[in-house]
Amino acid sequence: MSLSPDQTATFIRLLREHETQLIVYVRALMPSLSEAEDVIQETRIRLWEQFEQFEPGSNFGAWACTIARYFVMTHYTKQGRDRLRFSSEAMERIAAEVDRASQVTDARIEVLPKCISELSESNKQLLAMCYSGNHQIQEVAKLLDRTVNATYLALSRIRRSLRSCVERRIA
Repeated sequence: MSLSPDQTATFIRLLREHETQLIVYVRALMPSLSEAEDVIQETRIRLWEQFEQFEPGSNFGAWACTIARYFVMTHYTKQGRDRLRFSSEAMERIAAEVDRASQVTDARIEVLPKCISELSESNKQLLAMCYSGNHQIQEVAKLLDRTVNATYLALSRIRRSLRSCVERRIA
């Protein structure tokens, strides 16, 4: 199979967008981390191999989880651990819940920049300093001439404000 550069870029983008959903789904079905990682890798390969069959505009995450479900069932059958395998109905419920949670997360991520833009400049600066990965909280506090506790309290208030803003916007 040979995908065009555009198809390859689309596949990579979709896989990146839905990777967490896929991982959460498989991990919900498989308690063993190493076995789950194997199934996730097999699923990624199959998604790539069958990407030409994917209908653009449909739900990539649901498609990926469906393929993963077959790999999970195959894995348990090969291992002879049928007594530990979830029923198809249970797997469908888990897939639906992972999809719902993924949609909520996507909505939150979408509105978060809008909520951040509503913050005061000093609060934006504090967030940038703390979450850019360049400074530890002690360094930020020193740079802003604050105590570490005051810096933590300010961050806590900012996070509460952002959470409230996000929840209000997606309600």
